[in-house]
Amino acid sequence: MSEVTFTQEQLLEEITKAKNEWLEKEYNPIVQERDGLLQYKPKELSDEEKAIQTKQEELWKKEVSLSLKENGLEQFASIINISNEDELKVVVNSLTQIVNDIKVATGYVPSNHKNQNEYDVFASKGDTKGMIATKLSKLFG
Repeated sequence: MSEVTFTQEQLLEEITKAKNEWLEKEYNPIVQERDGLLQYKPKELSDEEKAIQTKQEELWKKEVSLSLKENGLEQFASIINISNEDELKVVVNSLTQIVNDIKVATGYVPSNHKNQNEYDVFASKGDTKGMIATKLSKLFG
């Protein structure tokens, strides 16, 4: 077996050739793909744009809070997360309806208050003819 020796120049030439081949086959397609995808990257906001965006968010939160307060729903401010005015109207209407339904359901209803039938109405007025007519209509009815 004979030993093959290479000069420094031959080694550098082979390394450079291998590097260039790798650049063409592996690296360049990846760079091109990355450059193509960069167009979809969201642009970085400047400090002024960030400040404007923050102010808009604060203004929207105040508008939501004010709308809820106008309708007596400020207790719900911490759980409501909406992004536009249409959603705000829908949520306010829904919550108002729910609150009104709860008020009606939990309102005072006297337990001794009964609906009077037709006979009892005539009896409370002292109308004997009406009382007799009611009894006869039930009898022959």
